Amino acid sequence: MIKYEVYEGIFDMDFADTSATMVDASERGRLRNIINNLNMYADNVRTVTEIYTKVLMDENVSYFLPKITQQDVFYRHFPELFVYNEYGENLFNCQQNSKYHKYSVFHHIVASIENANVTEISIADWQKKIIKWAMFLHDIGKPYVKKVDDDGNESFVGHSEKSVDLAAAILSRFDFTENERNIILTLIRYHDMYLNAEEVTQENLTFLANGLNDDRELFYLLINVKDADAKAKNTEVYNEFKVIKEKYYEFANNYFMQKNRKKIEVNSDAKKDETDEETTKEAEEKLTSKDIKEIIDEIITKKNVRVKYQPIVDLKTQSVYGYEVLSQITTGKKIRIDKLLEVAKDYNDYDKLQQVLFTNAIEQFENVVNRESNMIMVNIDYNSYVNYVNKPRIYDMMARNKVVIEFKNYENKDLTDIQETINSIHLKGGKVAFDDFTLDKLTIEDICYLDIDYIIPDMSFIKEIYKDFEKQKYINSLITYTISKDINLIAVGVEDKRILDTLKLVGVRLVQGYYFGKPLPEINMINEKVYELLNSEEDQSIM
Repeated sequence: MIKYEVYEGIFDMDFADTSATMVDASERGRLRNIINNLNMYADNVRTVTEIYTKVLMDENVSYFLPKITQQDVFYRHFPELFVYNEYGENLFNCQQNSKYHKYSVFHHIVASIENANVTEISIADWQKKIIKWAMFLHDIGKPYVKKVDDDGNESFVGHSEKSVDLAAAILSRFDFTENERNIILTLIRYHDMYLNAEEVTQENLTFLANGLNDDRELFYLLINVKDADAKAKNTEVYNEFKVIKEKYYEFANNYFMQKNRKKIEVNSDAKKDETDEETTKEAEEKLTSKDIKEIIDEIITKKNVRVKYQPIVDLKTQSVYGYEVLSQITTGKKIRIDKLLEVAKDYNDYDKLQQVLFTNAIEQFENVVNRESNMIMVNIDYNSYVNYVNKPRIYDMMARNKVVIEFKNYENKDLTDIQETINSIHLKGGKVAFDDFTLDKLTIEDICYLDIDYIIPDMSFIKEIYKDFEKQKYINSLITYTISKDINLIAVGVEDKRILDTLKLVGVRLVQGYYFGKPLPEINMINEKVYELLNSEEDQSIM
């Protein structure tokens, strides 16, 4: 029989004593202010929600929360937590004697809130708020469903659903949007599902993803909730969960990337830009293959070619991270680059052309005195690099500069050969990037195998990303994956503030585009302008 009584301050004394020794007078002063504010604004829903949220997100939550639960105002806000079960227990003194737990229910809840501070994936403040409240409420149903058999074994069957019911009533009294409430309740509902190794199958995780409406962000938040919950149990449980967690991440990386890629492909087909045929015709002159061959010969001898530099900006340090070095043909004749390369292949000059442009770009950069970074990214066809006979020349240049070799046309190659090429570059101090990256060119399994340093998504995923949620999810999925593999992602095509702001929101750190600078034959010192630009509310670019 369940009784409804006022809580009398019963909780784990060892937990309270340990916490008390960790705080000083200033923390006790903060506690008094929190309690005073709760009493003063007890009926102000928005203010009370903010106060409790700050408590849950505080690094000393293990000190503040147990103390606050002993206040009458807390009982007013959370009466469901003070209900006694048939064993004379409520949330605060409910024991859970099992091999999975080392704490009582309330002690476990506080420990899980504290452990929710640390995650492998970067999350936004609103998501941290969601996780903290989910951990606070995830096990509140346990006293209600607790059963003890004749042998003294305790069980809490159905506690997740009971916690959802209680949390729904509690959250309705606080200042949460409907979406926030639904997310918190969903995380509580699934927090205890599929925690055994034999349960973590493709079928079960797909079922779980479907239950989360195939929402990638929600799936990753659930992983964080499960992680915090496991950390608050015992060492053996958490060590087992770390293995399971890797399976969750592996599933999520593959499942959501493939799903988003299909959506983007459909969306891209529907929104494909029309080709301006007249402009294309104007851009071409009636040049014969022989004329173009002469241009190629001039380029190979380093005539009619110059380099331009475009800055790559680090949003975290708010400064220039490096430069992409680009080659420009200066013949004065209008010719499409694809036509030039096509003719170069016909005359067996393609590799030579690529190699000359590549080495010339690095050599020209070495002559630049004024620069804010000594890291450069230089593009070259993968086969052209592999076929280059004079590799020691490249190695010497890499020894003198921080060179990132930006490969294109790397798809449909033997992965073992690609990795051997990467190893040889790393051995000489260079780095490797894959340009125009899409999942059509390399799968997640391929990337797992290769030890690359940078991924540059195809620019079509960056164009108008501010109004295409599927693109946002795709880029965020790539970021999630690259962080776990220590790979840097560079977003190219940042032309305005709307794109920049959206990329910042989805977690991009390195960006490149006209918003920060057009490719120029000289390097402008722009660090001060970059700082001002990133800290300005106005929509303006450097160029």
